[in-house]
Amino acid sequence: MSPHGVVDRPGPLCTIQDLGRRTGRRAGLAPGGAMDQRAYLWANRLLGNDPAAAALEVTLGGFALRFAVETAVALAGADCAATLDGVETGTWRTVRARPGQVLRLGYSATGMRAFVAFPGGLDVRTAFGSASAVVRDGWPGLLGRALRAGEPLRWGDPGRACPVRRVPRELVPPETASLTLPLIVGYEWAEFSKADRERVFDAEWTLDPASDRTAGRLAGPALGSGPRVLDSTPLVDGTVQVTGDGLPLVFMRDRPTIGGYAKLGSVDPVALDAFAQARPGTPIRFARADSEAIREALARRERFFMIQDVAARFPTGKS
Repeated sequence: MSPHGVVDRPGPLCTIQDLGRRTGRRAGLAPGGAMDQRAYLWANRLLGNDPAAAALEVTLGGFALRFAVETAVALAGADCAATLDGVETGTWRTVRARPGQVLRLGYSATGMRAFVAFPGGLDVRTAFGSASAVVRDGWPGLLGRALRAGEPLRWGDPGRACPVRRVPRELVPPETASLTLPLIVGYEWAEFSKADRERVFDAEWTLDPASDRTAGRLAGPALGSGPRVLDSTPLVDGTVQVTGDGLPLVFMRDRPTIGGYAKLGSVDPVALDAFAQARPGTPIRFARADSEAIREALARRERFFMIQDVAARFPTGKS
């Protein structure tokens, strides 16, 4: 079948992502999924897609896509100075394209990841209920890979009539020079000394350049009581683990399924979207989380983007 578009340039890292895997953890599979779930969900909502439709995640920019059909796309996330045949398009909106036109994303000045969604979602194979690529696992053909130049793409409904839509200005996340991450302390909190527990909330950290889709590494004052190996326990998105160098590691979408170093707790899942857009060197602080407020915010987002409908398709009680 003829492609609907061809990747001219993939940039530093371009992968296919969706909401991530809800099964496969017993086999040690990372969930994967869009790093900035809010931006990904908005891109699909702008086109009237299923909230779990597969889209492109473009890291840092440097991306180009040549269209072979008349269609629409939606852009959200980091502002990469997107253009269509040289005309600036903006982001957090839908864009109409004609055959032969080229969508280009420049290198982002702020933010890390942009999302490109297509009507009906990308038509790609899935594994364990998801199309999300987990490059770290190194299982080409099962969990996907980074896209390459010349990659053909097809999507579900290229001819769908998609009006021009924009995310309301007040709902576009603001650019910030620093981040505060609400932390829900966990049952291993007591493994840290009183001085280290106080230091967690008093210190300012910075995001290390070695951060990736697996975890955000924080540079700052080492926690001397934390780097101890305990019994391995499950990890979730946002788990904060203190490894052998005494520095916190905030696990993200391509995380492992278990970890044995002492854990401070978990970051508010909604706050992980802003964390996924943070550039190396960004100042980071932790604050005590209000668990009830986090539950309410997460429930509101799931209702707004209709994520409950996605969860209902998967069996419960299985991983």
